[in-house]
Amino acid sequence: MKTILVIFTLMVPFFCSAQTGLSGIVRTDKTNLPIEDCHVYINGYLGTVTNENGEFQLVIPEKYAGSELHISHIGYKTLIMTANDLKNNGTIVMEQAVIMLSEVVISPDPWVVFQESVNKIITDAKNQTDENIYNSILDELDKMKPPYQAYYFTTEKENRK
Repeated sequence: MKTILVIFTLMVPFFCSAQTGLSGIVRTDKTNLPIEDCHVYINGYLGTVTNENGEFQLVIPEKYAGSELHISHIGYKTLIMTANDLKNNGTIVMEQAVIMLSEVVISPDPWVVFQESVNKIITDAKNQTDENIYNSILDELDKMKPPYQAYYFTTEKENRK
């Protein structure tokens, strides 16, 4: 009987570890609509995600009660507050973030440009001789000068002079 009492006394601290429950609703600043799929986390690994109504519940160990609580979502500024600052069922308002992207330059494939140029030269040069067409193609390619073909076309142009 004493053994059972000793084991029970030693196990009590494990059953009595304190935990804190956090819950709340995340909303937008302008429309006051709930934000779905917000990440709510502490210490980078202990967290949850808001549901379709912007609601979340997070149970954290007492030792993390004063830790930073992060609330983040794409398109919104990340909020950082202490877990103690969030009152149970508190409303968190997130401000939209303007994200400026650098410009995107889309350029055609050099091979497609080459094929179009050759087709144009052949169409325009139906009355010319084959050698004239060949020289026109080399001249057109010399204007394009793709880096991987610059040497070849330069030496070809010098050979035909």
